[in-house]
Amino acid sequence: MPPSPSPFDPVETSWPTESGVVKKGMTVIGAEGEVLGTVDHVDGQEVVLEGEGSPFVTVSEIDGVDGDRVLLSPRGDATFGLGAEP
Repeated sequence: MPPSPSPFDPVETSWPTESGVVKKGMTVIGAEGEVLGTVDHVDGQEVVLEGEGSPFVTVSEIDGVDGDRVLLSPRGDATFGLGAEP
């Protein structure tokens, strides 16, 4: 039996979410207007950002998608910057 495929497909460049379609290269904007990074890919419920350590935010933190930006909601349980790896 072949191994089950990973949910992350490196060929994909856009991912539908409840808040809108997230695309590779979009800028992620924090709740206070700060730039957190650029979308590399979506893996399950995590939006993985480009860069060392692959920081991420959860899909549930997305408040909306506006043009080429992913806007995060002002929540106190943000996972960005905690050093976790997906």
